[in-house]
Amino acid sequence: MRFLHVADTHLGYSAYHKLDENGLNQREVDAYNAFKQFIDYAIEMKPDFIVHAGDLFDTVRPTNRAIKFVVEQLLRLSEEDIPIIIISGNHETPKLRETGSPLSFFEHLKNVYVVYKGKYERIEIGDAMIHAIPHNFSKDDLIRNIKEARVEEGYANILTMHVGIIGIKEFSRGDFNEQIISSGYLSPSFDYIALGHYHKATKVTQNAFYSGSTEYFSFKEAGDEKGFYEVELPNLKMEFIKLKTREMIDLGSIDCRDMEADEITEEIVRKLEGVDGKIIRIFLKNLSIKKHRSMDWNRIKKASSKALYAEIRYDLQEIKYEMAAKSRIASLEEEWKNYISKIPLKDKEEIEKLALKYLSEAVDAAD
Repeated sequence: MRFLHVADTHLGYSAYHKLDENGLNQREVDAYNAFKQFIDYAIEMKPDFIVHAGDLFDTVRPTNRAIKFVVEQLLRLSEEDIPIIIISGNHETPKLRETGSPLSFFEHLKNVYVVYKGKYERIEIGDAMIHAIPHNFSKDDLIRNIKEARVEEGYANILTMHVGIIGIKEFSRGDFNEQIISSGYLSPSFDYIALGHYHKATKVTQNAFYSGSTEYFSFKEAGDEKGFYEVELPNLKMEFIKLKTREMIDLGSIDCRDMEADEITEEIVRKLEGVDGKIIRIFLKNLSIKKHRSMDWNRIKKASSKALYAEIRYDLQEIKYEMAAKSRIASLEEEWKNYISKIPLKDKEEIEKLALKYLSEAVDAAD
């Protein structure tokens, strides 16, 4: 038995305001191209089925263009009789149950199984039983669904979820609605656990793996390989299939403390050699305002113009020191005086005196 494990395609994603020759956001097109490469590979290799472990889309409300593209690609699989199971991830799961899921558009496509209603579902495909747990509306729902998923005798049992994992290491992204579980919930009784959410291809336990994302969506991912897994059962064999993607490179930092403005400019320009079409970032440490003003920013802009996107970040010494000096915690009375001074109120003086009296009494009582 052979299947493909893919996740976090984030179709509809866009960034950087750079357009392609057709007037479309280039990063949106890049995400489409990566997914199409995946579909091309699937059609060529004809696996028994595909598991997509969540975040097919980047948002609950994808554009018509994104939906149309996905329909076209799923129809290609359907015509080749390649089943695909897609669970919802946190990006495409609405906050309210009453809000519809974009995955519902694909419910009636042949060989397409979408799981998005917050409930555990089982999909039988030949000798495989896929235990699908979509993104849930609460942690309690998630744990209840995990406990309900039990292996079926006589099948290759594959569990798929879109979650962060915490154990010896933590695999999470810090998203506002991500759900994180202990690695103890990854039962060794399953033949394979296909995880989504963490964007780097990673082995979590002996039978649980993140396939990673198919494109770069954050500088945290710079330098990672992007792709998906080809998996064989019952004797677990895996191969990571790399996709051709636009390079995202963190060019590191430059310590400007003992450098002159022209030297800093020269070092930045040197680092920007060969960045054509890439997404890059440079960080300038210990940069003074004086040096910042004296740098040749026109030359830097010209050198970075061939990159799809160039981000040059810096911390200014003077501002950093000023912030450090202001970081002390003021007394309650000082905080109140500072707060009330910024608010337009009638009888402000009387209100301030009364509030300070109550604060003083509260502090005395606490002591």
